[in-house]
Amino acid sequence: MKSQLQARRVSAIWQQGMARRRFLKWGLLGSAGVAAVAAGGFALLRRSPLDQQSAPAWAQGLSDAEYHLFDRARQVLLPVDGTALLPSEQVPVVENVQTLLGHLHPLTRKEVAAGLGLFDNAAVLTRGSRFVDLNDEDARAYFDNWGQGNVIQRTLATVIKQLVYSAYWQDSATWPPTEFDGPVSDQWGLEYLGNAPLPDGVADGEARA
Repeated sequence: MKSQLQARRVSAIWQQGMARRRFLKWGLLGSAGVAAVAAGGFALLRRSPLDQQSAPAWAQGLSDAEYHLFDRARQVLLPVDGTALLPSEQVPVVENVQTLLGHLHPLTRKEVAAGLGLFDNAAVLTRGSRFVDLNDEDARAYFDNWGQGNVIQRTLATVIKQLVYSAYWQDSATWPPTEFDGPVSDQWGLEYLGNAPLPDGVADGEARA
């Protein structure tokens, strides 16, 4: 259930930022840009040593490229050296991301897959190599730039961060260093009731103002 709720949040972020027409237009522009620079060595630059490495057998819900992207994102988004927090390599972060993605609607999952590919490959145009091959400093700067970019870039950066952070913190082994003893909804046995409707006054009046 926790994974389903987190997947709904990810899906809501995606739907809010990625109107289908906008996403298709952006994808076409991206494809045109890639084709335009292909003769200039883009195809060569986008090659990665990781292309020769397959994803683990358990990662059947991820493509090889998606596995490497989220494993690299785990490393750069969860730096815990020098803290009491649990190192991300001791948490099944990418496996949890796979579970979260498995709860998305098939069409949304397909669009997310296309977006992940664009996020990885677009780094070639600005930083000379794919995201998965950037060093830690450049990879974090890449996330920061996309986080301040246009709505498509901000949405992609937010979705990837949301997936990675949720996948890490949903594991109860990460809680003790923060003295978090678990959600009260679980401790008190509260049943999830879905999204509460807005009060009539807000829905009918204030929301339209």
